[in-house]
Parts: sequence; C-alpha cells; structure tokens
Amino acid sequence: MRKVYVAVIALSVVLCGVFGFMFAKDYFFSAHNASSDSADKPRENRQEELTLAAGSAAVIELSDADEAALTKWMVGNTEIAVVDSGGRIDARKEGTTDVTAAFSDGHAYTYRLTVTAPQEEPAVDRFTSAFTANQDILKKNLSSDSEKHPYEIHVNRKQNCVTVYTYDETGAYTVPVRAMICSCGVENRTHLGTFSLYFSTKWHPLVNDVFGQYASSFDDDLLFHSVPYYHLSKDSLETEEFNKLGTFASRGCVRMTVADCQWICENCAPDTGVIIYDDDNPGPLGKPEMVRITDHTCGWDPTDRDMDNPYRTMHPKISGAQSITLQKGSDYDMAQNITAADTCGNDITDKITITGNVRTDRPGTYRVTYRVTDAINRTAQEDITVTVKE
Repeated sequence: MRKVYVAVIALSVVLCGVFGFMFAKDYFFSAHNASSDSADKPRENRQEELTLAAGSAAVIELSDADEAALTKWMVGNTEIAVVDSGGRIDARKEGTTDVTAAFSDGHAYTYRLTVTAPQEEPAVDRFTSAFTANQDILKKNLSSDSEKHPYEIHVNRKQNCVTVYTYDETGAYTVPVRAMICSCGVENRTHLGTFSLYFSTKWHPLVNDVFGQYASSFDDDLLFHSVPYYHLSKDSLETEEFNKLGTFASRGCVRMTVADCQWICENCAPDTGVIIYDDDNPGPLGKPEMVRITDHTCGWDPTDRDMDNPYRTMHPKISGAQSITLQKGSDYDMAQNITAADTCGNDITDKITITGNVRTDRPGTYRVTYRVTDAINRTAQEDITVTVKE
C-alpha cells in the first residue's frame, strides 16, 4: 500500500504550463500536516483552521499512528465541501463548515474549513515555453511616456537562452521579463557584442534556399528568426532542426520558435538593444524546455498560432487512469501504470502530479486526480474513484 500526499489542485478548468515551472502557485495548496508535531503524542481533541478556494482540493495528512486509529472522516455541510475516506477535501462553494477526523479512542480532530471564491484562471500562453516575470513593472513601463525602449534583449550564447529585460527606476535594463530557448551558431558564429535591431519582416530568405519566419536583423546579416522552412509555406518546417532548439545549430543567426521570434517582431522596435554574451548561468529566469516533434510528416511548428496549425487542437494525454474497486488489504500504487505524453507525444510521465490518499487497509471511497502540464503550458487532467471493500 502506498500513500501519496500532494498539494491542492484546481478541479475546475485551469492551466495546462507552464511554465513551468512558473504557474504552480496558482493551482496548488500545500497539503496540511495535521499531526507532524505530535505524531508520537497521545491524541487530544483539537481544532485547526483551513482555507481552500472553491473548485480546489487538498489532502489532510495524518501520522501513521493517527491513520491506524482513524475510523472515519466527516464534513458538516456537503454543499460547501466533501471529504473522502482518505482525508481529501474537495471545496465546492463559498462558506464555512467543519471537517472532522474521528478516532477509535473517542478523540477527534476538527478542521474549521473556509471555502473562498474560486481562483481566477491565470492568463497563460499555450503556444510558447517562455518564462515570464515582473509583468507589473513591465506594464508600468509600457504605459509611461518615457522615450526609452521598453526592452533590451540579452542572448546567452553559451547556454542558448534569450532573456529580455525592461528598465528599472534608474533606467538600467535590470528587470527580467521574458526568457526563451534558442539555438545560436555552431563554432561561435554568433558574434559576441552589443548591437541593436534595425528591421524585421514576416518571411526572410536564408542560406541554402530556405526561409525563416519573423526575422529581425541585429548584426549585418545575422537575425533572430524561426527554425528554417524548405518553402514559403508554414507546413514545410525542418523538423529535425526544430528539435535542436536549445543547442548550437545555426550558421550564426539566433533561431527560436515561431511564437518567440514573432514576439520579438511584434514587441521590440527598431533600435532595441541586443547584447550577445557568454555565461554558465542561463539567466535570472532560467532556460525553458521545448517540446520535441515526433511526427516529422506534419511540418508545422507547434507554437505557430496560425488557425490551420494541426497542433492547435492537440494537448497532453494521461493514460491508465481508471476507476477501480479493490478488496481490503490489496496492494495498490496510485502511480502504477499511469503514463503521460505531451502535445507532441513525448513521454512526460515524470511530470504527473497526483492528489489523493488511498488506504487499502480501510474500506471506503477515495478520489484521485492526475494532472500534467507540458513545456508549452498545455494541461491534461484525469479524475478517478478507488473503492475499497471488505
């Protein structure tokens, strides 16, 4: 038997991301350890306060001794929240109610649960793996009447990572607002130094009779541009080259996903500063991941927002999650035979988050949620019920 305690997860329609690494705090509530400070002490009646947003869930964690003596979980008002046999609370609507753990020795733990308004779904870009930060400062700069360019682009050649900065109160470009994966030139063909953007175009011819989308020039014949296309057609991407993003791959230009080089074209005006440098640290926001194309017959960049892009309707998938009925004492692992694939079909099983606490030594009904988010912030979720019978 295995217990897994996981933080709160929004059960309403919410993010797929992220950022990575970046949007988790909006969806998870730390699992409450009800007895971590008194696992070896005699049980005493006690009361604690809990708060959850409507549409979210959390598991109340008990010590092994408390779990062994637990007889049942109860909730005062099932319209406000429900609790399963493993101490998982699902908040339904705003209000206050009691959640109680009753023990065989007559003692009880009572949790005064306050359910607040549902969390707002954060604005997440599901066409890029870019990390973003400090959007409040950026918004202020974008609305100011300053003549300074709002952005400065820093390219860490050594780490194949682009970090965009905005200016601080002194006017220095020290505030990171966006990080993007890229591919710089092999054999150091991307030149170190300080440059500036001077023109951009939607399509641009490249060496060897190929083409790049959303090109922005910054150093003689070097540009920011998409991974090359064989033709002036969005379904002719060099998919093998796309899968090299994050490594040295170009003839000197800075390759990026369609979504990221489009962002530069649409947001960074001519004369925006560009700094190419080398450093072991990818940058203050880190280096994003990127999905890898597995279907080389498709020919589209997964981040292209074009309405004809077949990747628009694709999303991660979780496999193996099925409701099940078990006999008391059965062996059960919530993670066994559960796998996940990202938007492009790559294995991301290690990114699955599990919310639930199944106790096969105690008959009851247990709810389990599996959730996964891939590199371009698209999410899959599966909910199952595990029933344990005598």
